[in-house]
Amino acid sequence: MVGAFPRYTARATTAALSIFFVLFATCTEVGADLRYEAVRDVIDGDTVVLQSGERVRLAGINTPEVRRDEQLPEPLAKEASSTLLDLIGGQLVGLEEAEDPLDHYGRTLAYLYNSAGQSLQRQLLLKGLASVVAISPNLRHLDEYISAETTARANNQGMWTIDYYRASSVSMIKPTTGYTFVYGRVQRVELTKRWFVFALAKNFVVLIPRQEWSRHFDYKPCSLDRARIAVRGWVSMAGKRYRLVINHPFMLERCGYEPIRLCPSSQARSVLSSQGQDACV
Repeated sequence: MVGAFPRYTARATTAALSIFFVLFATCTEVGADLRYEAVRDVIDGDTVVLQSGERVRLAGINTPEVRRDEQLPEPLAKEASSTLLDLIGGQLVGLEEAEDPLDHYGRTLAYLYNSAGQSLQRQLLLKGLASVVAISPNLRHLDEYISAETTARANNQGMWTIDYYRASSVSMIKPTTGYTFVYGRVQRVELTKRWFVFALAKNFVVLIPRQEWSRHFDYKPCSLDRARIAVRGWVSMAGKRYRLVINHPFMLERCGYEPIRLCPSSQARSVLSSQGQDACV
C-alpha cells in the first residue's frame, strides 16, 4: 500500500462535494455520468481503494508494477504511485465507469478525475508514468490517451527515456509473465475457429479473437505472415508457450507503417512482405 487518506465524515463529504461541483463546472477534461467518491488508499500507480472498500483500476492505462513478495519494483513504479497520490490530493475523485466496468479480478474499471477536473489517466500518461492500453470495449478515451502518450514520448518523459521500457526482441524474452513490449517477425499465422494466432517464435504467440479482428482491424490477418511487428500487453504461460492476448489494433504495431511507437528504428522501415497472401482468410 503506497498511501492512505483520512476518513471522511458525512459533513466533510458534503462540504467536499460542494467544492468539487464548483471546480468541475469549469473543467473541460471531465467525462459524463460521474459519481463522486473518497479514496482510502492508493495501492499503486493505477489502482485505488475507495472508502467503501471498492477497488478501482484506472481503465485505459498501465503503470509500472510496484511488485511485492521481495520482488524489486519496476523502474518508476514508486514515482507513478506517489504521483497518483499527489493528483488525488486527499480530495474526492470523480469516477466514470468504463464501458465494461469489471475486470477479471472483480475490480471496478473506471476513468478518474481529481478535484481540479484533471483526468488522472491523462496526467500519468503526460508524465511518462503510464502507457496506453486498448482493450475493447473500454475505448471511450483512447484517442485522448494515445495523444498524451505521444506527447510524453516527444518530450522524453519518464518511462520513454529508460531502456527497460524499450520493446524487447522476442528472442530475448525472459522466463516471466506480466505486461511487456516485444517485437519480432511473424513466423507463422494460424486461423482457428476462435482465434487468429501469430507465432513470433516456437514458444511465443500473439492471440487475437476472430470476432474482435473483424470489428476493429482494417487489414487481413495473413498480411502479417513474415511481417515484423511490435506488440504490447500481458504475457502469460500456457504449457511451455508464452501467450499475449490482445483485441485492438493499437496493441499491435506493424513495423514500416506510421505511427511508429514500439518498433526499433532498425525495424521501422521493414515493409510487410506478404501482401499477396490475403486468400488465407
